[in-house]
Amino acid sequence: MPFRFFRLGRLQRKVLLVVSVIVIVPMLVAGWLAAEWVSISFEKRLEQWIIDAARANQNWLQAYQNDAVILGRVLADDPAYLSNFESSPEAAVPPAIQRISQELGINLIQVYTPDRKLVYSSLPVQVNALWERGQTAAVLKVVTRQQTMLAAVGITPIPRRGTPRYYLVLGSLLGQDFTDELAQLTGLKTRLYYREGKKYYDLFSRPGKPVTLKHLPAAALSRLEKNRKPYYSLEAENGQFRGLYMPIVDPTGRVEAIMFSGLERRGVQEVLTNRIALFFWISLLGVIIGGLTGLLLSRLVVRPLEYLRNGVMQLAGQNFKANVPITSDDELGDLAKAFNAMATRLREARDEQVQRFQKDKLSAMGELSASLAHEIRNPIGIINASAALLDKPDYAPEKKAELTRMIREESLRVANLVQDFLQLSRHRQPSFAVIDPAQPLERALELALAGNDSSKVFKDFQHWDAKIKADAGLLQQAWGNIFTNALQALNGKETEFCLRSGVEDGHVFLSVEDNGPGVPAEIMPRLFEPFFTTKDQGTGLGLTLAYTLVQANGGQLEALPPEGKGARFMMRFPVSEEGVN
Repeated sequence: MPFRFFRLGRLQRKVLLVVSVIVIVPMLVAGWLAAEWVSISFEKRLEQWIIDAARANQNWLQAYQNDAVILGRVLADDPAYLSNFESSPEAAVPPAIQRISQELGINLIQVYTPDRKLVYSSLPVQVNALWERGQTAAVLKVVTRQQTMLAAVGITPIPRRGTPRYYLVLGSLLGQDFTDELAQLTGLKTRLYYREGKKYYDLFSRPGKPVTLKHLPAAALSRLEKNRKPYYSLEAENGQFRGLYMPIVDPTGRVEAIMFSGLERRGVQEVLTNRIALFFWISLLGVIIGGLTGLLLSRLVVRPLEYLRNGVMQLAGQNFKANVPITSDDELGDLAKAFNAMATRLREARDEQVQRFQKDKLSAMGELSASLAHEIRNPIGIINASAALLDKPDYAPEKKAELTRMIREESLRVANLVQDFLQLSRHRQPSFAVIDPAQPLERALELALAGNDSSKVFKDFQHWDAKIKADAGLLQQAWGNIFTNALQALNGKETEFCLRSGVEDGHVFLSVEDNGPGVPAEIMPRLFEPFFTTKDQGTGLGLTLAYTLVQANGGQLEALPPEGKGARFMMRFPVSEEGVN
C-alpha cells in the first residue's frame, strides 16, 4: 500500500490525504468516544449479568439448606415424631419422610448427641469438621468412600425449645457434578469455597488437592465476612475471570462458605470491554474506510483529470493526435469531449498551416528565383551583346576595348551576385567569444574609410565595460555591409558618421548614422528583404545579409528614424554575464 501510494499522481495523493484526514480524524474522535461508551456499557451489562447469575447459583445452593432446615423443623415440631425419636434415635427419619427427603434431594441424614457424638448416619460418611454451636445451616467437608465432598446441611436441635438432647442433621452431598450443573444453568464458571476456621478451600478445581482462597485482597475478604456483601472483581481468580464472590450466610449471620461465579476473560467480550483494543479496531476500520473512500474518489474524479493532464502535456509536446478517454457522462466527460474536439481542430489547423507553409515556401523560392534570374539576366544580356559585337572584324579597336571592359564588369557583377546569394543561404556558424561590442564596429569603419581622409567620425560610446558574446568577424562583416551602402548612397560627397553606444534593460545598443540622403519612410519596412534595392547597380542582398548575420549572433538589427537627415541603423545584443567583473 505505501509503494502504491507513491506511484499515484500528485493530485491523487493530495485528494487521498485530504479525504483520509477528513474521515480519519473524526473517526478517531468518534472511535475513542464509542470505545469508551461501548466498553463501559458492555462492562456494566456483563457485571449485571454475572451478578444475576451468581445470585441464582447462591439461591440454588441455599435451596438445599432451606429444604433441610424446613424439613428438620417440621419433624421437630411433630409430637408423635419426637416420642418415636427419643425412644429410638436410630430411626431418625420414618420411611414416609425418607420419600419426601429424596424428592427434596436430601440424601444425608445424621443424628448427633449434644457432645457431637454421631448416633445415626444414613450414609457411610465422615465429617471432618462439625458445625459451630448455635449454627442452623452449614457447608461441611465430608469423606465418603475415600472421596472428599461437601455437604449443604440444615441443623435442627431436638427438642427445639429447651436443652437439646439430640441434633438432627439433614442435607445434600455436593460434588463436581453440582458445580457443573450450576455452570450449565447460568453459563458461568462456579467455584464453592467451604470454610475451615479462618480459611476457605475449593475441593473441586483440583480433585485431591484443595485450593486455598488466597488471592482476594484483604479489603475484599473483610467485605465478604464482616459486611456480608458480594465482591465483584474484573481480575478475579488470578486474572483469569471477571466474576462475583458471594458469601453463603447461615441464619445466625455466620459466613459458612464463599461461592464464586465468573466469566472467563477471553473472546469477543474482551474486545468489547477493552477500550484500547476497541479504539484500535475502530481506528483501523476508520483508516481503511478513509483510504478506500479517498482512493475511490481519486479514481472517480482525479483519474479523469489525470487523463486530461496527460493529454494537455502531449498537446504541449506537439502531439496533435492526443486523445482523452471519456469515462463518464458528466462535467468531466464534457471536458474530455471538449479537449478531444480542440485537439482535432488544432490538428486540422496544424495540417492546414503545414500546407500553407509549403505553399509560401514554394512561392518564396519562386520569387527568389525570379529575382535572381532578373538580376543575372541583364549582365548576361550585356555580355552576349558585347561578345557578338566583338565578332565583327570591322569593329573599331577602341570600341572592342570598351566592350571587353563591359564584359569584365558584368561578369564580376554576376560573380558578386552569386557570392552574396551563397553567403546569404549558407553563412558560417558563429564562433562565439566574449568581446567588446564596439570593436567589430570600429574595425569595419576603419576598412570602409581606408584612403578616405576627408571623412569625419563622431563617437559617443557609453557602454563602458559591458561585453557581449558574439562572433567578431561576422559582426564586422555586417557593419561593413552597412557602411558600404552608406558610402554608395553618399556617392563621393563629404562623409560623416556618428557612432553611439549604451546599455539599456540588460542590452548593449550600438547605432550608426550617416549624413546621406536617408531612407524614405515608405520603403523602410522592406529594407531587409532579399533583392530589394533602390540603386541601379545594387544586388539588394547587403542589408539582408547583415540582418541574417546579426540574428545568428543573438542580436537584433533595426532601421530607425534618424536624428539628423541621414540613414540610421542600430544593433542590440544581450549583455554577457561572463564579461561582468
